[in-house]
Amino acid sequence: MNNDTAIIQPLSTEQQQQVIEQTHAYIQQAAELFNIKKETVDISFNLKGRAAGMYRVKRRSNLLFGRAKREIRYNPYIFSKYFEDNFITTIPHEVAHYISDMIYGIKNIKPHGSEWKAIMRIFGADASVTASYDLAGIPLRKHAYFTYQCACKEHQLTSIRHNRIKKYRYQYLCIHCKQVLQQKPK
Repeated sequence: MNNDTAIIQPLSTEQQQQVIEQTHAYIQQAAELFNIKKETVDISFNLKGRAAGMYRVKRRSNLLFGRAKREIRYNPYIFSKYFEDNFITTIPHEVAHYISDMIYGIKNIKPHGSEWKAIMRIFGADASVTASYDLAGIPLRKHAYFTYQCACKEHQLTSIRHNRIKKYRYQYLCIHCKQVLQQKPK
């Protein structure tokens, strides 16, 4: 990063409260319009990386009746740097994901499909899927790397691929020798 680039500060407490209130306003508008019962949705400001917002559902198998945890996450740095734009685009975008999940079920529709687009039109919001922001000064998520080897060389795999191998028994092959990559002992 260039030394001339100022480090962006995350959203202030007041700005976070504005985002939370606007998120609830969109949810209330949709709940009344579609006559749906609102499920609890957590709102957090802990998203890192290149996305300004994210809606996700975590299945909780250990809870009574297997209830899901719904969450809208906002990136406090991107939101801070581009507050006005995110206020009018990212908030309705993520709420539309939540509402389409409540109406249709997240597994029954495409993430940015016609149902989601219809909700965005009702909100009077731009249904563009992504925004392109200059991320200078914004801390980006860093991946840890793990050393793997095959017959011909060593490979550096990100923590994402490493975790897939460990948790889900994925296998990655060397594009040169076609052997399965094995983690190098420490």
